[in-house]
Amino acid sequence: MHESYLRHRRWRYLKLAGALCALALVLYLWHDPIDGPNGGTWLGYGLGTLGAAIIVALAWLGVRKRRYGGSGSVKGWVSAHVYFGLALIVVGTLHTGFQFGANIHTLAYGLMLGVIASGVYGVIAYARYPRLITENRAQATREAWLEEVLDLNDRAIKLGDDISPDVHRFVLRSAERLRIGGPWRTQLFGAAHAGAPEVTAIAEILRKRLAAIERAEAEDVIVLTESRIMMSEHDPGVDRLKQLLELLIRRNELAARINRDVQAHARMQAWLYLHVPLTAALLAALLAHVVTVFLYR
Repeated sequence: MHESYLRHRRWRYLKLAGALCALALVLYLWHDPIDGPNGGTWLGYGLGTLGAAIIVALAWLGVRKRRYGGSGSVKGWVSAHVYFGLALIVVGTLHTGFQFGANIHTLAYGLMLGVIASGVYGVIAYARYPRLITENRAQATREAWLEEVLDLNDRAIKLGDDISPDVHRFVLRSAERLRIGGPWRTQLFGAAHAGAPEVTAIAEILRKRLAAIERAEAEDVIVLTESRIMMSEHDPGVDRLKQLLELLIRRNELAARINRDVQAHARMQAWLYLHVPLTAALLAALLAHVVTVFLYR
């Protein structure tokens, strides 16, 4: 059976990280320094050294993932990265003794929490979005969808030109409004479903045309729904409008699928653009924190 990195070796690293947190908490509650808990006591130094060692070790994961061989599996490293990263919340907080101020020490602590928060988002993203991507694609590819969207656009423009200048103008405007992908904000939060107002306008033209047919021939049966049109075929223009609407509806459905695919990939990868820079900033702040402590203790 496939074993996820969170369950690696029967939750080995969850148990180890939990035991570490429990030990740190017991020592913190037992320790009773004269000046109160702080990072300058023997326990504070010990927890600080432990926290710094964990941070450096976990930062090594980025290097370890790109190397063949070495000690331990990548899955094991990732599992340890997650659970010991969470354990840093306890170890780091107890190291501070809950004493914070406007200084490099509190900055390092804040950056640590930022790195952990971005890592938690990464775990959630990689658990959620691959499944959504697979379901949305339904064994298709983004490249195939893009080719079909372009083909549907070309066919719709040509068909609109055959119907009337007004309809052709609506189709061109709809094609211009169609948005796929876009800047990072659009990718993360979703592209607006462009093209819908013009499609609605064409549907209104079709509705009026059908209403005219209905008045002329009361025996005809006409049923309109949002995505399917059933009608009599007495007017060739009605047939072309029906075909045009089907092309545009299919095109918009594909565009929405492509944008969902782009969004899922963007959200899955976005955490790295936070996690990696925050980790680099944390290492720099940690070094400054350690140097400052030993220079001004």
